This record gives sequence, C-alpha cells and structure tokens, in this order.
Amino acid sequence: MKLSVVRFFNAYGFRELLLLLKHHSSFVAGRKNPMLISTIDDRRHTQGLVDRFKGIVTVYALSKALNVPFRCIFTYPFPITDYLLPNEYDWLPKPDELSDSIHDVRYVILRKQPTLKRLMRLLPPRKQLRIYANYDYLKEINRTFNTHFRWGELFHELFRPTEELRQQIANLLNIIPDEFIACTFRFQSMLGDFKEINSHRLPEDKQQELIQKNKEALIRISLSSGMPVLVTSDSMKFIDSLKDVSNIYCFPGKVVHIDCAYGEQKEVYMKSFIDFFMLSSARKIYSVGTAQMYRSNFPAYAAKLRDIPFERILID
Repeated sequence: MKLSVVRFFNAYGFRELLLLLKHHSSFVAGRKNPMLISTIDDRRHTQGLVDRFKGIVTVYALSKALNVPFRCIFTYPFPITDYLLPNEYDWLPKPDELSDSIHDVRYVILRKQPTLKRLMRLLPPRKQLRIYANYDYLKEINRTFNTHFRWGELFHELFRPTEELRQQIANLLNIIPDEFIACTFRFQSMLGDFKEINSHRLPEDKQQELIQKNKEALIRISLSSGMPVLVTSDSMKFIDSLKDVSNIYCFPGKVVHIDCAYGEQKEVYMKSFIDFFMLSSARKIYSVGTAQMYRSNFPAYAAKLRDIPFERILID
C-alpha cells in the first residue's frame, strides 16, 4: 500500500475504530484512569526489536512530559517479560486497571507518521490511549515540551534484563577483554541464511564476493584500532568465514527478524537481546556494509544505551 494511502487511513482513524470495535465489547463506561499505553501485540505489525523500543521510549517520554501514567503491553511474538523487567518505573498494567469499554479506550496508530501531530491532538489524554508506534520521536518531544530527555536514560528507567539474560551477558563479557570495539554486519537474505521481505538471495559467486569485501573491511578496522573486535551479524555464513581472523570475538546463534518469526524457541529471541546489550558494552560500534546492504538501526540504538560513539562504514 502506498505511503500516502496509509497516511490517509491513519489520519481519519478508520483502522483505529475497527480495532476498538473488534476488541472492546463493553458499551458501559468503566471510569478507568486515562493513561498512555505502548502496545505491541498480534493485532498490528511493528517491525523489528529496535523499532519496538523506539515506540515504547517515545510513549514513555510523552507520559513523563505530561505527568500521566504509562503502561506497556508487549505480548508478540513473545512476552517482553521473558527478557526485560521493569527497572525504575513499573510499566506493567495492574489488575483491573485496563478498560474494556469503547468509551474509555482509543487506539492510535503512528506507523509511517512523520510527526506526532495526530497524537498531540489527543493530549493530555482523557481516555486510555493504546498507541502503536515504531519511530523515535524524542527530538520532537524535547522541542515541543522543552525537555532534555536522552534515549538511553529513558530506556534504563524502563528496563533491566531478567536474571537469565543478565547472566548470559555476564558470561560473555568474561570471555571478551574489557576494552573492545564492535562491528555489525546486516545481510538479510543476501547470503541465503533466511528469507526476509524485500531482500533476495545472491548467486553463490556474488555471495563469496560480498563476504570477502566485508571480511577485508573488518580486518582493516581491527588492525587500525588495535583492539579486540566483537562481531555481530544476521548471517552465520559470514560468521563462519571469520574463523581464520585473529582478535575477533563472535558468539554464534540463530538470528531472526522478530516481526517475521513467531513460535521460535526462547533462546532464538534471546540472541537479539544479548547482541543489543553486548554491543552497548563496546568502546565504539561500527555498522559495516556495502550500499546494497541494509542500514540497520540496531547498532545505532545499542550505542545510545550508554552514549558510546557510533559510525557507519560504507564499503566501495
């Protein structure tokens, strides 16, 4: 669907109205407290893990600016509490806190919306606003409310790893030296590891050519930095090609795009969270790739967690 058509339907609330009528049966006002609810479930596609984090942090920042309650419903394709728990702010909905009445609830879809204009019209909330968002609107919020929110600080206020995730991260940090840099490589379907929308598998000779280009770029970065390098990638084929490269640390595991992978084992989803936090422990993160490779925001937002330097390197 063309972007202009998507914005038309979103602007006039048709999709939001359908969500309301389909999922809320009560016509009796429940008199529940107004609040902002970041929503990630199987009713709407929300793209990747970092896109979901962007939306959650955006809605939380708005709640802080307006001093209204914030909650997060993250149930698809896994419950977020399998990996992350409330830290300084308890965003878990309380028993009987959420309304089932169409009088108390309004849905807001912000996908492909360039600004918060539609949502701002509804603020401060007089209902429980269930918001689907996958953009980072933090600059707009800071400009509008004269706030100075920082993405990483807000994320840490919201989330801490579960004990299982924390222990896995600690185990890996004990393997790699204290001082290291990180390089990420996002191939999507190009090397044939898995299928992904808008990405196609290359012929075998082109795959080997692409692997060699990225491998040579990694070696140059490693030699110039003089530091150990943590490498993350969505391609095990590329990771396997690095076995003869010294001073490189790779922690293999199946990587999936969570908007396209329902029903995977817990450890498969865990890999994305491990990579995210491991990258944030580096001294600097590089996103490396050719012009044909996907410019992922995953490493950019891992860098935001602790405000560490981030750089994209384009291979000729």
